[in-house]
Amino acid sequence: MERLTGTDPDRLPEEKARGMTIELGFARLELEDPAGGGVFEVGVVDVPGHADFVKNMVAGVGRLDAVLLVVAADDGWMPQTEEHVQILEYLGVRRGVVALTKADLVEDVGRVVEEVRGRLEGTVFAGVRVVPVAAPRGEGLGELRRVLAEVLAAVPERGESGKPRLPVDRVFSPVGIGTVVTGTLGGG
Repeated sequence: MERLTGTDPDRLPEEKARGMTIELGFARLELEDPAGGGVFEVGVVDVPGHADFVKNMVAGVGRLDAVLLVVAADDGWMPQTEEHVQILEYLGVRRGVVALTKADLVEDVGRVVEEVRGRLEGTVFAGVRVVPVAAPRGEGLGELRRVLAEVLAAVPERGESGKPRLPVDRVFSPVGIGTVVTGTLGGG
């Protein structure tokens, strides 16, 4: 995520030590408008992929317009990947892109791309683009940004109708300030 956004969303020492997301992380991403309308800004929510932290994942995906599903090429499709796809479908997320990370660590990346496409058949994500990426070398990041921009540019504007809703994605209490609640305001 850091190579894509320029921000490391993993803040906790345990996340750094284990090399995995545990709590929700946040970043912003600027993408070129594929229609030539300049640059647009995207809010990114980095959610845990590990099976032990599914509740944190669910907290972060409540109002997504699209998903960047990350699959490590050397691990392939995992049971938690399947679980995440099912949760995203249940929550109504209908657009996405797959980032096939660590693509430089496998001999036949095409085989892994086809495996991922096969796993997505029969889901709302059938036919989404699978973009191989080797982040340490920067390979595939430009293509990933371009594909993300295309997917996000096609998202229709949300209406301002209905009752206002604020799905809460995190709560914290900084010393001397009180309780802070964050989320994404939607509805009227």
